[in-house]
Amino acid sequence: MTTQLITDWSAHDQAFSDMLGRASRQIDVFDLDLARFPFEKKEYAETLRRFLAGSEGACVRIILRDAAPFRTNSPRLMQLLATYAHKMSVTQCAEQLASLSDSMLLIDNDHALIRFHQDNVRSKRIDNDPDEC
Repeated sequence: MTTQLITDWSAHDQAFSDMLGRASRQIDVFDLDLARFPFEKKEYAETLRRFLAGSEGACVRIILRDAAPFRTNSPRLMQLLATYAHKMSVTQCAEQLASLSDSMLLIDNDHALIRFHQDNVRSKRIDNDPDEC
């Protein structure tokens, strides 16, 4: 069980990569528009595809405060959503939550990457701590 404060984008992106590779059951994302979570990069879209294809119970849930950029700028994720609609969902959050400014990536309820504000890199990485997650 570890917690680490992240203050630069390279450490943030490395934490994203590490955590995505650990997923075995569930990936949950809450974000403004996925701009700073690089799911659309070829290697990460492929990691998601393998995750979704590899386990009967695999699940990806993405909640966005603004889904318009996702619809226009995410062809790889849209393809995954079309192929794995029974295991993957992307929704726009209710208006009451749209004012929140943090972003979260939760993996298997054991690991998390929490960015405290969508415009700032300051984040917390949580490894192997379901209570903290």
